[in-house]
Amino acid sequence: MTPQMKLSIIIINYRAWGHLQKALDALADDFPSDWEIIIVDNESEPASFSAFEQKNAWVRLVANPVNSGFGFGCIIGVKEASGEQLLFMNPDVIATASQIRELVNEKAKDSQIALLSPKQVGVDGKPQKVFDEFPDWVNQSKILKSLRRVVFPGRKPDPRADYEELVFCDWVTGSCLLVDRTDYDAIGGWSSDFWMYVEDADLCRRAHDLGMRVAYTPNVQVIHTHGGSSRINVAVKSMTKLEVIISKHVYNARHAKPLARFIIHCLIPLLRLPGLVVAFLLDLLTARQVATLNVRTGVLSGLLSYYWGALKNHSWLSPRAQINQS
Repeated sequence: MTPQMKLSIIIINYRAWGHLQKALDALADDFPSDWEIIIVDNESEPASFSAFEQKNAWVRLVANPVNSGFGFGCIIGVKEASGEQLLFMNPDVIATASQIRELVNEKAKDSQIALLSPKQVGVDGKPQKVFDEFPDWVNQSKILKSLRRVVFPGRKPDPRADYEELVFCDWVTGSCLLVDRTDYDAIGGWSSDFWMYVEDADLCRRAHDLGMRVAYTPNVQVIHTHGGSSRINVAVKSMTKLEVIISKHVYNARHAKPLARFIIHCLIPLLRLPGLVVAFLLDLLTARQVATLNVRTGVLSGLLSYYWGALKNHSWLSPRAQINQS
């Protein structure tokens, strides 16, 4: 029987071995004996898995034969975890054991906090957006969202502002997210309906529905190199950008009221398809020599296929997420 741990750190890896090794190297120093690290390796390749496992015998690796995405990978990781608290962390996040200990202590200061994320900066030290407001029909457009902040200042905390104190907010990113196991279970855990992206907003939304509070603390800072798994090549970039759009539909289908749900389902393609069509035409004119345009062409193709499937199957789920339902 697995001994009870104070903290389980769960990392979902997808061919980001270099980033993952740096993350483990940062954690290795002064790593507590009552903490554990569980790594779920999506679309696991035996040779790479075995080599990494031999080099890092102090962590537990779980081979997942398919790329189940982030949320479902976390579900797999939680099943292997025995910690009283769970820390979900991306493989491209660099945090020391000391910084994680500080995060645990920050959460302990306020019993109302169910989910907590620290400040995240890039390798250049530039702060990254860690929290935001729940998706609605207005914030589908960045222009309308910015205008609302001007017209109604203080309605919601600005995710781009510099804070010195704890901020209670709608949702926080899942790239570095601390939660008690009891709260995680009460919320119902990650949803398998999302393949990647917006699953953190969904998790936090369900926490709010239960009267729990979600917070961001600037008192703990970690480094996050965005895209460790999601920006490997043009195909992966296209796939992940496509899944961002799909996940917005999934979140909307789960949480919006009927009229708002209809409006948002219409707004999402209306706001995105014109730009993607223009990029596709430019991609043709440049003989497909521009990687950025290649990515957007891939997104357009995938999105049109997704909408056709949604109409045919009467489901907003991503085809990749549908595989996780079986």
